[in-house]
Amino acid sequence: MILVIDTNLKEVKFWVFKENNTEDPPVFFIKDLEEVRLSKTLRKDILGFTGGGKINAISFRILFGGDFFAKTSLITPEFFVKLDKLTGFFPFYIPLMLAIIKIFYREFKGVPKFAFFETSFFSGMREEEKYYAIPYEFQKNNKIKKWGFHGIFHEANSGMFHRGKCISVVFDKQTTVCSANDGRPVSISLGFTPLEGVMSRTSCGDLDPGIVFYLMNIQGFSIYKIDDILKNESGFLGLTGYDLELKDLVKFRGKDRNVRLAFDIYQAQLLKCIGEGISILGGLDNVIFSGSEVSALVPVIHSLLKKISFLGINTRSLPWIGKEEVFPITSEESGIKACLNRMSLPKVILYATVNLICKKLPRR
Repeated sequence: MILVIDTNLKEVKFWVFKENNTEDPPVFFIKDLEEVRLSKTLRKDILGFTGGGKINAISFRILFGGDFFAKTSLITPEFFVKLDKLTGFFPFYIPLMLAIIKIFYREFKGVPKFAFFETSFFSGMREEEKYYAIPYEFQKNNKIKKWGFHGIFHEANSGMFHRGKCISVVFDKQTTVCSANDGRPVSISLGFTPLEGVMSRTSCGDLDPGIVFYLMNIQGFSIYKIDDILKNESGFLGLTGYDLELKDLVKFRGKDRNVRLAFDIYQAQLLKCIGEGISILGGLDNVIFSGSEVSALVPVIHSLLKKISFLGINTRSLPWIGKEEVFPITSEESGIKACLNRMSLPKVILYATVNLICKKLPRR
């Protein structure tokens, strides 16, 4: 069995997969963060959830890898030294991850453990795609550059097409668009902070930076108030007034004017990011959509593909019905192939972990 772990500031989520039967749903459970940190029976408790079966590997999802982790890493004593150096970026999150991983490192000796980073995939992007047009000294001294996000999904998506120019779109709490050539990243919509790129449920997406100064001067807002507005009061929430997840909000798309406007802006931002990616790639062979919201946003995906059908994309008629995890949504004669990756993030990590075990990942 393989254990996949995702940790936030409040809880630890666990998925237990049978390595040789990936079709069965995993055993899923959640533990309070402090319960995990203080537990004296953690190994026994987890083995109880697994039915006492042997755990062959443990994989952790980590949000940020900085410059130290350019790929998935086997967790060794040296790993903890590197991860600790990232504390300055996320002073609450990184020490927390260190503590949790150390507990499992101690309790499950002899079990291979892997760290999957959401930023690692983008470490290989060209410099012109990483840096911003601000004084270089600020970028160098403060590590300001495009770190990207959703790298675990984007790497898996682009890797499904062994060769070719690919656009990968991840629909999650944050939507990101990545372009990749032969499985290597070329561009990513989200950069230094989650505000860049496509709007989300509560954040604005790409914005004229002059608006910040305008609001400070005209409205008298402090920089802290503006930060809160752009991160927590904008996006779909700000445009519609509805504090709903996209899967629920999309149901009102044809019934409420403000909801329709919000999705029109969302789609326009997506098209801009997709078009930018195609331009940088110099063409397009494949498009793949994934993420926790991918099934709910099928109407948006269908509309997006219709708008770029002039490229040679011939979509299947709705509804898109099929049981495949990776489901084709273009016809056989379509010049560009498009598909839905309906795997969950833990399932993506599972497959990658199985591949690493088979390859016997060397120590780094």
